[in-house]
Amino acid sequence: LGNLDSMMYINDELLKLATALSNLCKEKRVTFIVNDDPYIAKKSNANGVHLGQVDKKKYSIPEVRRIVGSNSLIGVSTHSLVELKEANLDNNVDYIAYGPVFTTETKNYFLGVKDVKEVLKIAKKPLVFIGGINLSNLDEILAEGARTIAVIRGIIQAKDITAQARSFKNRLIKEMDIKMRVRINGENETIDKGLNLAKLVERKKFSPNMVVVEHNFRIVPKEEWPEVILQENDQVEILSFMGGG
Repeated sequence: LGNLDSMMYINDELLKLATALSNLCKEKRVTFIVNDDPYIAKKSNANGVHLGQVDKKKYSIPEVRRIVGSNSLIGVSTHSLVELKEANLDNNVDYIAYGPVFTTETKNYFLGVKDVKEVLKIAKKPLVFIGGINLSNLDEILAEGARTIAVIRGIIQAKDITAQARSFKNRLIKEMDIKMRVRINGENETIDKGLNLAKLVERKKFSPNMVVVEHNFRIVPKEEWPEVILQENDQVEILSFMGGG
């Protein structure tokens, strides 16, 4: 890439702040993502960069990948199913944000929760829901299957930021203790924690003697099904077959 400073003007104050935050996050083992600017992300040694749809007009995704390198994360904001599907197909995109879900001061529109289940179904990359999420509407989006959220004003405008962040964390942990998401026959599904393969086959109403079960790309013998407890983001394929005579 040569000298990055000669390729794009970099705000020294932002770079100084980003570098300090990057170092702090590394010390605390927390992922640090820079918003909008791949050059500051690169120079501050951040873990990645997040781009909005406007940013994509300034920097193409392949160009951003060349700037930040192959080991950095690239996230993209999407505001419709069309934009989400486009991000799905880009090999340089590592995760996708979808929103704004609820009303927010930064946008003059919101998407609501009507498409959340469809978004979860078609997303091929880690998905983050964003926009107007607070403790009052959190249950509404969690009920649709969302498990990863981004919050700004819902935390920083609270009188006690620490307590507010803890409330969000505890609510999400409680939800994750009960439910988790796995991919079954190519579709994302939310299931109870502690479910094993034998119970899954039973719930799907398959005849145990007429299916082959693949768990995380390994065919599992029937006698092992009760021992395989499903974990978050596992992939399961249940293949049924018909006998003949």
